[in-house]
Amino acid sequence: MRYCKQICHRCGTEADSLRASWFNLHMLCQNCLTEEVAHPLYEQAKRAEFTKTQTGNYRFEGFGLPDDLQRKYYPN
Repeated sequence: MRYCKQICHRCGTEADSLRASWFNLHMLCQNCLTEEVAHPLYEQAKRAEFTKTQTGNYRFEGFGLPDDLQRKYYPN
């Protein structure tokens, strides 16, 4: 089996594994995930996704990346 490094959608670094963001469809490295968990809107994003899946919407694209993280990673 061939091993491939993966690229974090948010910061662009190579990672051994990625986890899904609660804010959007990004796949995140551990550093970005830790930063996301510490964000004040994190619990609200989790609740929003839970609510959507309970109503049968399994294609929910997320709560949306908060403005402060948007400016940090995508300054343009």
